[in-house]
Amino acid sequence: MAEVKNKIDVKKVKVRKLVEDQKSDLNGLTSAEVQARQNEFGFNEIVEKRKHPLLKLLSLFYGHIPFMIEVAAILSLVVHHYADFIIIIALLLTNIVVSFWHDSKADNAIEMLKQKLAPKPG
Repeated sequence: MAEVKNKIDVKKVKVRKLVEDQKSDLNGLTSAEVQARQNEFGFNEIVEKRKHPLLKLLSLFYGHIPFMIEVAAILSLVVHHYADFIIIIALLLTNIVVSFWHDSKADNAIEMLKQKLAPKPG
């Protein structure tokens, strides 16, 4: 894909100047021009990077709050407060499972919205 060399602040430029700079026409591009630009620049789409669900789940163990909870669990284990250790680990795992479930539902909702908003042929 070609890299954009000249960045234009489209808010400050007149429409005719933009159309001229983009080597276009107010009526749009011809099919041949569209094909040539797609070959040069690629399709006008955003490629999504999906994270594997297992990596998402494991990433929930990483962060300031999970680290503090994990340290508290380790300290409880070191001082032989096993009941506290079990409770802390249970709360940590519950929090991670609920967060993972919530994120999955949000991802599914976004996916459904994208499908509904996708342009339909014809």
